[in-house]
Amino acid sequence: MKRLTIARVRHHRGLDKVAPMSEPRGQKFPNGSRVRIADDLGEGMSHLPSGVNATVEYTYAHAYGGDDVKSYVLMIDGYGSSAWYYEWQLTAI
Repeated sequence: MKRLTIARVRHHRGLDKVAPMSEPRGQKFPNGSRVRIADDLGEGMSHLPSGVNATVEYTYAHAYGGDDVKSYVLMIDGYGSSAWYYEWQLTAI
């Protein structure tokens, strides 16, 4: 049986809030919208997929509250779900 870490439990609790809540005000890319991830993600994020298309799942604020509507979780084509991409790294397609 797999044990859930505290971070995993927090992640799952955040996802439970996403479905019933409306998107936070100021979110540039609505949930479900298609985006292109920049080729250059900047230092510290080069290990994440870049230069590919993805679907917006939600923002940090949507899952955990607060006002961070510029950090996104994406469902990346051919890779799966990944977090946290910044708004400036994304372009609507």
